[in-house]
Amino acid sequence: MKRRLKDNLSAYAFLSPGIAILLFVFGYQVFRLFLFSLIRWQGYIYTNEFNRFSYFIDLFSKGYVIAPLMRSFLIISIVVPAVIFVTVFIAHNIYRQIAGWRFYRWLFFLPAIIPIVVTSIIWTYLLSVFGPINTVLRSLHLDFLVVDWFGNSKTALLTLCWIIIWRELGFSTIIFLADLSNAPPSVYEAAIIDGANEFQLMRHVTIPYLNRIIKLYVVTMMIFVLNNLFSIVLVTTNGGPGWATTVLEYYIFTLTFKAGKAGLGTAVAVLLFIITMILVVVYFRLFRGRKGEGIF
Repeated sequence: MKRRLKDNLSAYAFLSPGIAILLFVFGYQVFRLFLFSLIRWQGYIYTNEFNRFSYFIDLFSKGYVIAPLMRSFLIISIVVPAVIFVTVFIAHNIYRQIAGWRFYRWLFFLPAIIPIVVTSIIWTYLLSVFGPINTVLRSLHLDFLVVDWFGNSKTALLTLCWIIIWRELGFSTIIFLADLSNAPPSVYEAAIIDGANEFQLMRHVTIPYLNRIIKLYVVTMMIFVLNNLFSIVLVTTNGGPGWATTVLEYYIFTLTFKAGKAGLGTAVAVLLFIITMILVVVYFRLFRGRKGEGIF
């Protein structure tokens, strides 16, 4: 017992400088964020007056935050299953070394190294009304498929989902392939001898081997998408058309810097932080290892 206590104290002593820096950089800022959401603001100037939780009450009683929150979760509900499903398919076929698998591995990973802002600019150009994609469709006399992808409220949100999916496939594929490498080839060989086709191999061999990493990636992807929508929305749609793509993260920016309602903006930021922390807790609850094991 004394030995363990001594080891723990030594470990905490070595970690204390890093912990102190993290508490100052992040902990103090989080504390100030909560504090600013509980005091009354006059434009961009904060007072010392307690607001009696009025900003949080307004967010829900007047429905300010409901629509942006629902849009954020709608994007998550589309992006996360799509990324998981397509990644499993890609990782399975690359692991099975289909013809050209090295090229496909490079091709799918390429978007992951492109900065998200650059990715957004590229797709804004490609999918604009007179962009290359619509120009090709017109030249093929497929005018009925020509859409103002970012200017139409019915397609703008789905287009944002496509950009996220396209960019995240490469990184998720590498992670899934790394985990799939633990699957012995003999299992696939035995299944093939038993008459399994590629779909059955993916369903009964690949997915069970990837089960743990899939559950892990679902939670981490939810956290990532929830907190990384701002730059995509800002570059592509600026929250429009109307409010069609104003998600929770962009709504903070709109309230604080466009509408001049810093109090409401900080309240939404606190809400986003709480939702993120709930997902983090779920992550550690789901993947808490047994004694001597890590979450991976």
